[in-house]
Amino acid sequence: MLMTRPSDIQLYDKWTTIDPIEECRKQLHQNAFVVHHPLAGHPLFTVEALAKVAEEAAKRKDDLYWDAGDLSITDKWGSTPKPDMSIREVIDRIETAGAWMVMKHVEVDPRYKAVLDEFDAFVREVAGPEGSKELSNTEMLVFITSPNRKTPYHFDAEVNFLTQIQGSKDMWVCDPKDRSVTTEDELERYYGVTTSAGTFKPEAEKNARKITLRPGEAVHIPTHGAHWLQNHNEVSVGLALNLEFPRWKYTDVYRANYYMRRLGLSPRPPGRSVVIDRSKAAAMGCVDRARKIIGR
Repeated sequence: MLMTRPSDIQLYDKWTTIDPIEECRKQLHQNAFVVHHPLAGHPLFTVEALAKVAEEAAKRKDDLYWDAGDLSITDKWGSTPKPDMSIREVIDRIETAGAWMVMKHVEVDPRYKAVLDEFDAFVREVAGPEGSKELSNTEMLVFITSPNRKTPYHFDAEVNFLTQIQGSKDMWVCDPKDRSVTTEDELERYYGVTTSAGTFKPEAEKNARKITLRPGEAVHIPTHGAHWLQNHNEVSVGLALNLEFPRWKYTDVYRANYYMRRLGLSPRPPGRSVVIDRSKAAAMGCVDRARKIIGR
């Protein structure tokens, strides 16, 4: 299904749902849906302003990543070499560098924290009082991407709203419940071994929902919904605005399942039994505490 929008920048004064909020509440964590946001043209998110943010992020451990090269959707995270350029050089050459840069935790700056707080309030309004109880650790990742750059196939653990500020792109989002696309084994390895566990399969493209994302729009990518992106012929600035579920919901259950499968068992996926899920999470908590004691 192709969703298109006018090519010009859409300016809005606040975060708003397009469909009725009750419908979006039903779709949250289940399916992709588009919303409007007020950040297109915002002075905090110009390339020049973000160059300074990138330099600050580089001072913090693991809060800045960049690479350059021609990727396919089947490539894995970290498979592209980092260019022999400074941060400023990458940004100055972003039109032609074939680069992708991500800045993490920019909300340490109070100006960006205020933007993030507005997003957090919006998502909690969509989630409702009960749904909000499971959401925490709101964070902001900023992306600067060269024209025509691809973002390979992957899935994430977070509750994610991909927010377009400058430029435009096509993206494909899969049903997180489709086990022909994302298998239980991949989910277990994602939490137990590597976040690059997802592997592209031809049926993914046939079943995915294609969305064209332009400034003023954001798309909700459901947790575990595999997706990939194709930037259009212009520099892109975007945000991943994320929240996390409690560890007992997915993280520790899938970690436990990973170890159980290695023992030859066929573990039950999360969500089938709260009692079993909580027991697995408690067991993983004991394992983690034991490792800390042994590591002392």
